[in-house]
Amino acid sequence: MEKLQLRQESGGSRLYLMNKPIHAGDCLEVLISEDWFPARCECYREQGNLNWYLVVFKPESENVIEDCINSVWCRFS
Repeated sequence: MEKLQLRQESGGSRLYLMNKPIHAGDCLEVLISEDWFPARCECYREQGNLNWYLVVFKPESENVIEDCINSVWCRFS
């Protein structure tokens, strides 16, 4: 379990979890209020920059966490 880290690479920025690169569409689990929820990592390009976010799948709804870098605990599914 770690927080997502953003690293600069030659082609732009990329998310890493536990020193492994994360790609758009990768599935993770996110810790929210002491419970683990499935999530999918996504990104979009804006003004030449990649912006990463998580879509969290809770039983009652989907939540989007836009500020996910160094802010939420994650693990691989």
